[in-house]
Amino acid sequence: MEPSDAISLYFEQTSYKEWCFPKCLDFLDSKCLRLRAFDQQLCQDEFKSHIHSFMNHQAMSKNARNKATRFYNSLEQMFNSEEASTFLKRMDAKALEESKRELLVVKQSLFKTEVQLTVEDKKILSVSVSPSKFSTPEASSTSEVSRKRGAEEEVVESSEKSLQSLIGLDVQCSENMRAICQRHNELYSTLIPYLKELDDRVENLIPSHLHEFLTDFFHQNLTGEDWHTKIDDLCCSDQDPLMVSAVRILRRTLPLFIMAFSMGPRNPLLDLTTLEKPHLNSFVHPCLQAALWYISSINYEFGEIGTKNHVKRECADGIGYLNTADKFQLVYVEGSRPNAKDDKELADASKISNNLQKIFLNIIKDNAKCRRRLPKSLAVFGGQSFRLRIHLQFMDYCEGKFRLNEVDNANLPRDFTEMEDFVLFYECEIKWALLAREVKEGFEESRAQKRPSRLSYFNNLNLVNTL
Repeated sequence: MEPSDAISLYFEQTSYKEWCFPKCLDFLDSKCLRLRAFDQQLCQDEFKSHIHSFMNHQAMSKNARNKATRFYNSLEQMFNSEEASTFLKRMDAKALEESKRELLVVKQSLFKTEVQLTVEDKKILSVSVSPSKFSTPEASSTSEVSRKRGAEEEVVESSEKSLQSLIGLDVQCSENMRAICQRHNELYSTLIPYLKELDDRVENLIPSHLHEFLTDFFHQNLTGEDWHTKIDDLCCSDQDPLMVSAVRILRRTLPLFIMAFSMGPRNPLLDLTTLEKPHLNSFVHPCLQAALWYISSINYEFGEIGTKNHVKRECADGIGYLNTADKFQLVYVEGSRPNAKDDKELADASKISNNLQKIFLNIIKDNAKCRRRLPKSLAVFGGQSFRLRIHLQFMDYCEGKFRLNEVDNANLPRDFTEMEDFVLFYECEIKWALLAREVKEGFEESRAQKRPSRLSYFNNLNLVNTL
């Protein structure tokens, strides 16, 4: 967990009567794996931000505000104390040991790979002798192995040519690289056709007239006031539901960005020290909420939300529910602040994947217990906001495997010079919402179908117990 998130969690879970600097340090020690001495100023600023909000919060009791004031006045002394210095040194040592362990694991993995490839090279060399004219059965077997090796070398050469077409003819492939390319072709021979099928499906979601409308609209060179006027004047034909939804999304969300851009140096999108919640609540969540509601009628909520559908009831930054009788959760979103560390991206991606799997399984279980049929195309949807880029995905299930597919990703525009980037930004969200609408419509169709037989129902109940 990031230090800023841990500090926020401490103040959320701890009553003001129990505020204590040493206990807070112990809390950070238990929650943060990557806390360093150079994070001292960051932690101090985070403390100041939270305590200052408590000092000025009218809903807080007088005793709480007084304690927050005392805490605020002595904060700098606390962080410069010997106790804080010892704590940060201990965290540095802990992080160093963790890095050493990770490095050792990587080295061992590389060593095993190198040994395995060396053994394979020796095996290939041992059967590379050409058979004589009067060969024995053993020699014929060796010849067969040689022919197989020749066929394998053709595959390796084709892989080498593909690689060289990307990185240039001047770069030579090593024997290890040849082996890696060969293994890659064996494992992922159907990957390219699958990706093409997925790309065709996703890219065709945006009709040409909608793309042209967004392109023409955002290629205008206007001031802040002019943009507000253009947004107010937006209109389209009622005959095109998707265009109507797109206009509603623009009217709901674009003014948020225009107001931020108009602030000049105080633009929060240019301030990398902006905290996570203000950033997500101001720019990311409203856009996802508008897209899901106006296109797929999915109710999107944001905040630290934990439900039974999440692994260990983890809190999500945003969740989305069907606005139908089923009320299934279909959406799980995680986000970060603009200057988040690299570790945060991997941690959130893992969290999203694990929770989407559990959400998917819970939908299966609930349908089986209620003796209802599943939609023909079932998927759940994930979103990740890392720094100033959003990644929108969906997870489905096929042939015994969960598949996490990225629908699209896009940068959040930061000022008036990046207005053209809104085309990709809004198309990314619209594609995601359209796929979610297909799943929602699938649930509506499945509710109109006949119930499965009682035998199927009992079989499904038995299978549910194993999930």
